[in-house]
Amino acid sequence: MELIKKDIHMNRIKCKSLTQMTIDNDINVPDVKPDINRIIKVSGEVKIQDIRTSGERVMLKGILMFHILYEDTESECRLQHINGQIPFDETVNMDGTCTGDIVHVKWELEGLTSDIINSRKISIRAILKLMLVASEQINVYAAVDMQDSLCVEKRYSDVALAEMVFDNKDIIRIKDEATITSGRDSIADILYREVVPEDVEMRLIAGKLNVRGILRIFILYKGTEGGGINDYETRLSFEREIEAAGCDEDMICYATATLSDCDVQIKPDDDAEDRVLDIEAVFGIDIKVYKENLISILTDMYSTRDEITPVYEDAVFENVVMRNNSKIRINDRIILEDDAYPILQICNAASNVRIDEEKITEKGIEVSGVVYVTLMYFTEGEECPAGSYTGAVPFNHLIEAPGINTDCIYEMNAAIEQLNVMVINPRETEIKAVIGIDVIVFNRYTKSVITDYQVTERDMDELNNMPGLIGYIVKKGDTLWDIAKQFHISANDIMDMNEIDGEVKPGQKILIVKRIAY
Repeated sequence: MELIKKDIHMNRIKCKSLTQMTIDNDINVPDVKPDINRIIKVSGEVKIQDIRTSGERVMLKGILMFHILYEDTESECRLQHINGQIPFDETVNMDGTCTGDIVHVKWELEGLTSDIINSRKISIRAILKLMLVASEQINVYAAVDMQDSLCVEKRYSDVALAEMVFDNKDIIRIKDEATITSGRDSIADILYREVVPEDVEMRLIAGKLNVRGILRIFILYKGTEGGGINDYETRLSFEREIEAAGCDEDMICYATATLSDCDVQIKPDDDAEDRVLDIEAVFGIDIKVYKENLISILTDMYSTRDEITPVYEDAVFENVVMRNNSKIRINDRIILEDDAYPILQICNAASNVRIDEEKITEKGIEVSGVVYVTLMYFTEGEECPAGSYTGAVPFNHLIEAPGINTDCIYEMNAAIEQLNVMVINPRETEIKAVIGIDVIVFNRYTKSVITDYQVTERDMDELNNMPGLIGYIVKKGDTLWDIAKQFHISANDIMDMNEIDGEVKPGQKILIVKRIAY
């Protein structure tokens, strides 16, 4: 006799960690740049360059890339910019991690500020929120049947699980061009640029992951004719495919796309005018694909001839409770503070969403957070041609998830899907936005599985001393399987002898005939 085992491949979240770190640095204004009079806008992105685990510690290495738009005191256009980067290292303690574990890191800039120390030096301070998830790939070997099992009675149970089919990190590169039309001034210098992914959709096709979306490109630039300030915005569609061997449309895909790097360069057009934007963007794609299976596993067995003792081990299984993209609509107003330049015309609006609190309830997952909306605009008056202002819009939402409980685990990714801004007056705007929250929820449970068995010969003296015909009164909790196993006969034998079609009931009297198998 030999057990037939199934290798069940799963990806298990071991632990999560949430930490904050502060990045402080002083930056000198480059010699070729004029003095700073006022900082208009500071923005930044984080690039994680290296993730290593050592015992229960995770070492991160990365850079904060910053972009500063400021008002100067000398030039005619009054606007200048500084770009740079600040390296950082951080060690995070994560109980339960081991060397070699896969750790996924998400980041949020909870605060990025810049203050003037003097006209040639500024300080940059960033509060970086890091969300770390350590996972491991495990194989569970569970018995599903037994070969050559004459005289062996077997009981099976169905197990619902989400089996990991594909787990990979990949990148896609997007290279494209955008040309400023001849009706606009050509580019002398890009003062501020923004590249934002929009409407990114990812879906499985046969053996591949299809990624499509839009890159919104915005630049504020100094023109070549008179050095005037101009703005330009365009949208570029993209579509790429990533290999996902063994996957198909019926499987459950949870994938995230993160813009990890972007470069915008100026190129001359056919008339030798600097009107072409050469754009190269890199997305990091994190792909997890699950297949929902209902597997019949062997949960108990005994022999009508020998003594068989199954060997059990506890295995942790996960099945998908919900896979959904929840929408949150917000509508609010942002009022500029007194020291902000008044709005003449908005040239760009950008936003990001931050979830501050998550809580599992009986109905689903309650989330609350803030949408930060940053406006870039041309100003009234002649003091400074451009201004920037960031306002916050709070939100609360219940993501409905029937069947969820506090033992469930989940992954969540939030992004702004739509943003509309309307100017009410020079100091007030109306904000309408749609937040998309992509969620996958797993139920985690423990079940004993058979991994081996032991066989010994039956005590023949005990068997010979057993009466040939036994009267048995069913006790509370008895099943046909339990009674048959106790007397080393099959459940069908009991049913045939007593003309039973279903399960027995407490107090029921049944006859059991001793059988000896050879």
